[in-house]
Amino acid sequence: MASADNRDLLLSSAFAFVIRVFGAISGFAATFFIARHLGASESGYYFLAFSIVTVISAFSNAGLENTVLRFTGSAPDLAVNTVLKSLLLILALSSFSALVLYFGAPYFSAVFFSKPELAPVLKFMSLGVIGLSTLTISAMALQGLRRVSASIFVLNIAVNLLLILSLYVFVEMSAAELAKTYAVSSFVVGAVGFGLFYVFRPRIAKLAISWRELFASCGPLWIVVIMSQMVQWSGQFMAGAYVSSEALAQLAVAQRTAMLSSFILIAVNLVVAPRFAKLYRDNDMAQLERLAIKSVKLISLFALPVIGVMLVFPSFLMSLFGSEFKEGAALLQILAVGQFINAMTGSVGFLLMMSGHERDMRNVTLISGSLALLLTWFLTAQFNIVGAAIGTAIAVATQNLLAVYFVKKRLGFNTLAIWR
Repeated sequence: MASADNRDLLLSSAFAFVIRVFGAISGFAATFFIARHLGASESGYYFLAFSIVTVISAFSNAGLENTVLRFTGSAPDLAVNTVLKSLLLILALSSFSALVLYFGAPYFSAVFFSKPELAPVLKFMSLGVIGLSTLTISAMALQGLRRVSASIFVLNIAVNLLLILSLYVFVEMSAAELAKTYAVSSFVVGAVGFGLFYVFRPRIAKLAISWRELFASCGPLWIVVIMSQMVQWSGQFMAGAYVSSEALAQLAVAQRTAMLSSFILIAVNLVVAPRFAKLYRDNDMAQLERLAIKSVKLISLFALPVIGVMLVFPSFLMSLFGSEFKEGAALLQILAVGQFINAMTGSVGFLLMMSGHERDMRNVTLISGSLALLLTWFLTAQFNIVGAAIGTAIAVATQNLLAVYFVKKRLGFNTLAIWR
């Protein structure tokens, strides 16, 4: 049985890996074309606006993306009702958030970031909050149903392809026009994602999840998602207030390049997260541990060579985006170190959330998210763009190492012990 499970994990992960490669390539290609097409200054505004919208979308999702993943993965009879109630809630929250950001864009751009030129980009991009929230929930529902390729297409591929297509067709696009394209594309992909979920929905007797149970699960996860976004994007926020748009673009491109290594982790997560939920629900702790350790080994095997290339050839990789970006080579090396620790710790965040330990994950992200805000603010003020990169890398490492500690405490095994 164990051998069959191992083969199943390997084959499923290999398939997810291949699909996720396309997702990573599309993300890298979108970053490449945006940077090359807009240049350092304009792309800096676009990437900053995108980071802001990403965090606000995470707030608007109310932690429901992980709740949807958990219940669609472990309780198919609750899948449809969980997704419908979640979509209803996030549509209300994301619409409100988008309106606030749309009308407040001039104020936020001038006061918080001292970049009035950011206002039109942020104004158009703000409408993408609704689309991004919708497509995220739809992708998590598809992941819970083990529709890996559909989930990756919705979450990581479709919008990037539409952006690349628009840059190819409309040669003279500005950052503001591209932001408008992103907003429209996210709406379209969100609708497609929900349509795919409806097609693949479980054809079994359907039960209703209570609002109380839904909020009990997503409440702690809401903080988790928001603070995780702070870990990821606070460096760009602080850099947006302290450095030029050109330097900000270098950081954004370096961070997106460094995150290429995490597609291995995400590919494996797509397979194992629903299984974590089911194994924990069945109280099969021995198999849960085996699955967790094997997933770490798989992630390490494929991620480390990618990170090695980033550490050895950073100037070459950054120069691909244009001569203006070559100066960001050191930023790529710093951020790659943070991703190295992210890969070596494995799927610890999903282990905690899929096993009902959302409050532990909340505490982890509260600590690491607060640390990210403080570190990136202090280090950016002292060392400019390099400080922002260092603060981000430390925060990413801290979040994952703390999660390793809580997995050991709650589930009784150490995901770093891959020699077993």
